[in-house]
Amino acid sequence: MDSQKVVDELKAILVERLRFEPGKAAGLTAETTLPSGIEGSLGLDSLDFIEVALGIEDRFGVVIDEREDLAPHFQSLGTLADYILSRRNGG
Repeated sequence: MDSQKVVDELKAILVERLRFEPGKAAGLTAETTLPSGIEGSLGLDSLDFIEVALGIEDRFGVVIDEREDLAPHFQSLGTLADYILSRRNGG
């Protein structure tokens, strides 16, 4: 699975878990920023990130360790995709 495929799956998680409009999700890219407080980002808050993390665990089988500093990985769809791929490859 490549990074673009993971980004596409993440968009599906946003639609399913956070009730994003499919049309809006389709226009997102790897560069789309996620956290609230960043101009132009999706504005996700901590509860949104928990929902996304649960979706990642369900879809990819990647267990996200909440004790780890996850902020750098949840900056954009691309950084999140890279994190998922590294974890799936034993990283």
